[in-house]
Amino acid sequence: MMTLLQAISDILRPNLIERGPLLLEETDAKSTCKAITLHKSGQAFMVRPDRSAGGICPRVDCSRSLSAPDRLFPLFRVDLPDIGAMCDYIVFCHDLTRDENRLFILHCEMKSTSPQGSRKQIENGKLLADYIVTMAKHHRPMHALSTVEHRGLVFCNKPGLYVPKGNLQEKRCRYTPPFAGGLSDLKFAYYPAGKEYPLSHFCV
Repeated sequence: MMTLLQAISDILRPNLIERGPLLLEETDAKSTCKAITLHKSGQAFMVRPDRSAGGICPRVDCSRSLSAPDRLFPLFRVDLPDIGAMCDYIVFCHDLTRDENRLFILHCEMKSTSPQGSRKQIENGKLLADYIVTMAKHHRPMHALSTVEHRGLVFCNKPGLYVPKGNLQEKRCRYTPPFAGGLSDLKFAYYPAGKEYPLSHFCV
């Protein structure tokens, strides 16, 4: 029997999963957003949705190139506003210091300047993660059902973003309420890029 985190890991394509140090960085050469490191204290891995096979059809005998939106949303018109938007990283983690049956899914977006425009990318990330979680629950036996908590994290270079003083390992992130008209179970927080953070800080 598996935990929900193990079940999610089991059904995803192996080349999507990053298990080592959680280093968030932009691959766009024009981006000036500095890399972020999230230090793990428990079980965790992350997925970069737009990385899948480098834009190539995953079948071995197929050479067709697919854009990230076409791969992620093959049923929808990605020419419509926001339909093909997606956050940069999705982190799946347990905060073992509190409750191992509480699964946190952190939807991370990186911005070079203003954090504006990140909402739809993160919300689409949440919808994609909901689908992944539902498939894992349906297709893998689990010894207990976890409580799933979604959080939106925006990291950018814009000065003035709030970071609590003191030991972030002991403190917990203060999230803003969900946006009016947005997804009711998705809180947000905004942090400076170019820093290192304990992953447990965001598991609240």
